[in-house]
Amino acid sequence: MSQFERELHAEEVADYLYHNREFFHVFPELLNELSVPHPKLGGEISLLERQVWNLRQQKEALQQQIEALTEVAGENGVLLQKVQQFGLALMRTQDETEAVAEVVRQMKEVFGVPFVALFSWEMPSCQVEGLHQLGLSQAWLKALKETLQPEHPVCGGLESHWQKGLFPQVDTEVRSTCLLPLGRERVWGVLALGSDEETRFHAEQGTYFLTLMGQMVSAKLASLFGE
Repeated sequence: MSQFERELHAEEVADYLYHNREFFHVFPELLNELSVPHPKLGGEISLLERQVWNLRQQKEALQQQIEALTEVAGENGVLLQKVQQFGLALMRTQDETEAVAEVVRQMKEVFGVPFVALFSWEMPSCQVEGLHQLGLSQAWLKALKETLQPEHPVCGGLESHWQKGLFPQVDTEVRSTCLLPLGRERVWGVLALGSDEETRFHAEQGTYFLTLMGQMVSAKLASLFGE
């Protein structure tokens, strides 16, 4: 078989048409003659009908993306209002004890977080009700200090021995947590949020608003730790 008689492969045809875009300008009548299978219904349709179908699919996909973004924007708007109210409530508190109580109340009542605890591993300048010293072993404390960085919340699952240290009064299983580091230059404590829902706090979630709230709490309690 000569090179002029050999069978053409589909890949060769596709490569030729890709590199010779003017082909259908030279042979426009082929556009009316060629047909392709319908991607869903079967049967034959023209190239023009297939292109229209592709455009409709793209439009539907874009519409779904717009609807998803609109929904997220609405949820973020509601969340932003809650974060603003959280900050205002903290500003209205008269002292650190009142501030700690307000943080716990807001997290439980406004944000629906069932388990909330505030801990420090440095000694505050005065005793504050609701701000506990972290009763963990030195190994755990070292691991926590190495994990937490200023203004970088950590979300995800929680091992059982950590649950006992962070939420000692909780009898039910804490299936997900968010640890908000407290401190601007260094981490001197943590605001621990826990949930019995596995998906409430997860490693891939956004932490922008959580970071803002951690900054607010840190600023309110900073004078206790010489910041």
